[in-house]
Amino acid sequence: MAEMSADASRSEIRESSRNIICFFVFGILSLFYDTLTITAAEDALSGSEIPTAAVSIAMAASVLGLKITAPWFLQKFSYSLKTCLSVLLLFVGLIVFVSAPNVHSRLLGIMVMESGISLSEITFLAMTASYQEVTVIALVAGIGVAYLLGPFYYAGLTTWLCIASRTTISTTIPWLLLILITYYILEKKEIDSITKERAGVEYKQLPSSEKTPLDEAPTSPEHGLSWKEKFSVARQILPYVNSSFLTYFAANLSTQSIITTLTFSNSSFTPRDHYQYYIICYQVGEFLGRSHIFLLSCTCSKVVPYVRVEETWIFAVVEIAHLMFFIFATWFRFVPHVSIVLIFCATGGFVAGSMYVNSAHTVFKVFPDPKQREFALGLLTIGNDMGQLTAGLVGLHVEPQLKIHCVYDLELDDHCITRHRTEAGWATNTQCSSTAL
Repeated sequence: MAEMSADASRSEIRESSRNIICFFVFGILSLFYDTLTITAAEDALSGSEIPTAAVSIAMAASVLGLKITAPWFLQKFSYSLKTCLSVLLLFVGLIVFVSAPNVHSRLLGIMVMESGISLSEITFLAMTASYQEVTVIALVAGIGVAYLLGPFYYAGLTTWLCIASRTTISTTIPWLLLILITYYILEKKEIDSITKERAGVEYKQLPSSEKTPLDEAPTSPEHGLSWKEKFSVARQILPYVNSSFLTYFAANLSTQSIITTLTFSNSSFTPRDHYQYYIICYQVGEFLGRSHIFLLSCTCSKVVPYVRVEETWIFAVVEIAHLMFFIFATWFRFVPHVSIVLIFCATGGFVAGSMYVNSAHTVFKVFPDPKQREFALGLLTIGNDMGQLTAGLVGLHVEPQLKIHCVYDLELDDHCITRHRTEAGWATNTQCSSTAL
């Protein structure tokens, strides 16, 4: 009997390891395209006067609408359907993005693509509610890797290998198939059992006409949670959403509207490349922020309880301090070398990543019920996207003012924007061509 129990335990460990790997891959594949778009933002706007914040707005607008509405009804649909729909939206968005003839059409492609990204994030994050908590750690760690892989892949091909921006993004389209393959590999007995349970209970309710509709509605498995329960969960999670909003507002305003006007004449790379290195450092920091708990749980699990932070407002305060530094550095130009800005980009990314992972862990602690936890995790990322959207709207006015100050007051025309000066910078690598000439 003991041997059977030991065998079963080992089997569960093997299944758990398989699921952990799948959720890790989900995290990488679902958010890779998000970081790819952020890194390509300035190249997508090559030759135009459109503020970089327009990309942030295009990314956040459709995402926010989906994330606000989806958790309220998305539980009715199977995970298989949601996964396939995510891949479809990503595919259509990528095709429009790389084939669009002008900037405005590319922004439309970004909106469609971001809808697929947000749907996949909601789907996979909510899916972890049916598994052990370690799957959340694995998913968040995978997302952290995506935030590292995206900028390195894009900057590596466009900056170091001199491949055109549009061509670089086109090479990632076949990667979408890996999402479907990973979902096929995932052990789905947990989510399948929930689906069967709901279907079974729903069938048994038919002859139960003696109970009043008021008694049956709140516990109907078809809906998962009643509206009252959903609003209760939303109220409890609101402080974490607010902290997330402030953190990502400060982070996105810094990276998409402020340091985009800050370049250094004494650096070893061109003004366009400044943005690439800013984003790389920021995403390296975010990778470490999102993954440090996962890495510690694998190497020194005893330390994990001491590094988790439930008071997530602390991250918001630190990120706002980073924002203030970038504003003064851009306006007064007192920073002597680009390396200092790169360090602050990395620490700002670490703060944002730490906010994300600690908020997810806190949800697991606050909501022990799987249904409430699934709904709460779906709402959690709204703060991120509200912050990004608000930062984009503010950035529409901030970046032009900083650029005007740089050009006319500081007279640093060649070092006032981190993008190609001509529209050809999107379809061809003009930077390498000019260097060769």
